[in-house]
Amino acid sequence: MNPFENEKESSGKTILVTDSGLGGFSVFALIAAHLKKSSPWKYVSMVYFNAWPEPNRGYNHLNTMDQKAGIFNNAMNTMETFKPDIILIACNTLSVIYPFTSYSQHTKPKVSGIVDHGVQLIHKNLISDPDSQVVIFGTPTTIAEKSHQNQLVKMGISPNRITNQGCTNLAGKIERDPFSPDVSKMIHTNVSMAVSKIQQSCGTLYAALCCTHFGYCKDLFQTALSSHIKDAVKILNPNQRMADHVIYDPEILHPDKTDAFSPDIDMRVMSRVFWEPRRIDAYVRLLKDVSPEAVKALAAYEWNPDLFEI
Repeated sequence: MNPFENEKESSGKTILVTDSGLGGFSVFALIAAHLKKSSPWKYVSMVYFNAWPEPNRGYNHLNTMDQKAGIFNNAMNTMETFKPDIILIACNTLSVIYPFTSYSQHTKPKVSGIVDHGVQLIHKNLISDPDSQVVIFGTPTTIAEKSHQNQLVKMGISPNRITNQGCTNLAGKIERDPFSPDVSKMIHTNVSMAVSKIQQSCGTLYAALCCTHFGYCKDLFQTALSSHIKDAVKILNPNQRMADHVIYDPEILHPDKTDAFSPDIDMRVMSRVFWEPRRIDAYVRLLKDVSPEAVKALAAYEWNPDLFEI
């Protein structure tokens, strides 16, 4: 008998992390590492749900927002069957799509999108450093919606301090082979394009990696930017903030919890599309030092071609 089923209401939580691919698995692994050290719950069920719809076609390949929202809505309905206490959309593209889903109008579990975490992280740094600027790197869908920029402007940040760079196909390349030399080439190309759009160079330049896949390549972004920018360059990674937020923010899942446990953690990883062993091995290499338990769950992932409708 699973003790989590008996004591969930009082002592356990179910945390579901979703992304279109393996970018958000870094968030999953970071949360698992946090919980292993200390948890406000005795039992934790963790689910990683890959919402990538088809092997050769992701959300950025779909033509309209209605198409994107329809497929992601189906995925969200399946996620709810796991009875999560919180759904973490560890994907900027899906966070942008989520408000257009019908699921968002009647959601039962709490849903937290990584766009909001990115906005808060960027805002905090720009406010503390008034002479600084930010380049927002994201997928074409994320950049086209300008969700980060629009929220930052509403919060008082001048649009002249914000540069957007949509990185076509970069997330997919990292997803398929994060160690490919093509990844470095693509990053250098996008950095050059972004730098050419910066209106003025003064003070620190913050690079916000607003695609969860890009966090795996933060050192490559740092190197590429430093080759163009004389001033200080600092990388902002919303993946880390999202993971920290779940564990440490008392309003997320444990408003009255003060106890700390070494919890029993059950992990499941599932995908509608097949992940070849070479791809799994690459992400094991990237994250084995973060959470051995998480990469073990990844290696034993559940492949279900009927996981959700498309």
